[in-house]
Amino acid sequence: HVINTPAASSQSVAELVMGHMFSISRGLYDAGKEMPANGASNFKALKKKYAKGIELRGKKLGIVGFGRIGQSLASYALGCGMTVVAADRFTDPVNIPVSVNGQDVNCSITPGSIETVLAECDFISLHIPKQADGNAVITAAEFAKMKDGVCLLNAARGGVIDEDALIEALDSGKVRSCALDVFENEPTPRADLLNHAKIATTPHIGAATGEAQDRIGTELASQIKELLGVTT
Repeated sequence: HVINTPAASSQSVAELVMGHMFSISRGLYDAGKEMPANGASNFKALKKKYAKGIELRGKKLGIVGFGRIGQSLASYALGCGMTVVAADRFTDPVNIPVSVNGQDVNCSITPGSIETVLAECDFISLHIPKQADGNAVITAAEFAKMKDGVCLLNAARGGVIDEDALIEALDSGKVRSCALDVFENEPTPRADLLNHAKIATTPHIGAATGEAQDRIGTELASQIKELLGVTT
């Protein structure tokens, strides 16, 4: 028997994406590097540099891949006042519970096409594998379909985004900013990605919370007990 725990880290990955979304919308990832080095000597210039942030409330988030992680992310984003649309090969409506002060508000989202997400959304978060042939899902052709100034996030798999096309889209201004938790060449990601001023990066830590690891252990133990017929 081969078993896994696909649901254990959904919330942790979704929270990381939300953290990145706040970070790239206000330049927090870059300010965190600049302030220790230059804050005392160049405070006014840095204040001006980060003066054009954007708010999440009222923005449209497109989630490509609407499985457990995508649905968990939708719950958080809805709670922040964002409009959420999704793209998935399954098109049945999905009920998303949004917890507000101990009460659940249910929102129904019907996944549609990736073309709609690319064309309409201010933020796009990817939660899909690479294509069956091993090629990227987001290439120069997909970037061309996006809104100018879109923000892009990938906490799914390295290689889902064509990294050369991403650099071009960032440098041209097509993409405002990007957050990456995964990379094509892990564990040796490209230096130009890690050092790009418009890219926030983390070292593949989506599932790296104590709570997620506890859930993994508990779910594994439950599955092993079931396979062995253990009832206590």
